[in-house]
Amino acid sequence: MPISPEDVEKKYHPFITERVKALASFQFSNDIVLWHYTTGAGLIGIIESGTLYSTQVSCLNDSSEIRYASSIFKNALLALLPKYSADESVASFLKKYLELIEDEPERPNHAPSLYFVTCFSQQEDDLTQWRSYCGGENGYAIGFAASNLFGNPNSTLVRVNYNRTTHEKIAAEIAEATVDFFCDGLNNKRAERPEKWAEEFLTFWDPSITRLAPLVKDPGFAAENEYRIVHELQKLELKDMKILQKKTMMSRHLPLSFPAGPEAWVPRLPLKKVIVGPADIEKLRGFLWILCCEKWDMARV
Repeated sequence: MPISPEDVEKKYHPFITERVKALASFQFSNDIVLWHYTTGAGLIGIIESGTLYSTQVSCLNDSSEIRYASSIFKNALLALLPKYSADESVASFLKKYLELIEDEPERPNHAPSLYFVTCFSQQEDDLTQWRSYCGGENGYAIGFAASNLFGNPNSTLVRVNYNRTTHEKIAAEIAEATVDFFCDGLNNKRAERPEKWAEEFLTFWDPSITRLAPLVKDPGFAAENEYRIVHELQKLELKDMKILQKKTMMSRHLPLSFPAGPEAWVPRLPLKKVIVGPADIEKLRGFLWILCCEKWDMARV
């Protein structure tokens, strides 16, 4: 018997939803303006396409971002091994899972992830982000109305959590729940062998909890005050994926359009303001304002 739809609806999904609440991912005002820092080429691409590019999580500029969550979860699983050393089925299952999430250079475990992110900050005109994302000179910070960044299908806007104590607590809860749900399936004979059930369970469970990874980040980045649109790739979107060559690798991106709904065919973004930086160049700012008003009909946004 495969994974029970009843277990998914009444156990798995509610458990994950509670962890999202614990991360306070949606505890922010929709009235805030969020800033997307980019280069001149990035701004031109946004203006010309009327879209925002999202990046597959394993292709982010700092590859350690997504490995941060994995490492904390791995430590939580390792901490459970002594507790179940006398239970061969559970111990074998935990070891199998630890092998699955082992991150190797030639086989990064987030490479096949379906999750793409677009990054913003609540920090306006922030020197650190000018340097990090704009090359230090002649960069652009684009302000967007947070309330209008919702609505893209299979996407959600979240606030990134930087509290490591919370991350470790949630990772421990997930590790315990992983064992509990696995044992529950064994007891209910979801498969003829423990190894078969482990395979079926992890095929569903691992992608389900992986969606939490983009919601957290190392406390060392807390000054960025980051928000993210997290998008789950759909099969029909494969044709829209863009592959870009970076210095050391190729990266995968997906353009996101706003708003969704009756006017989704009109490429319009909820633009509020554009800052040129780190220098204050009023003439160029005025030019960009006029250009963006014409492009996106800002009077209607």
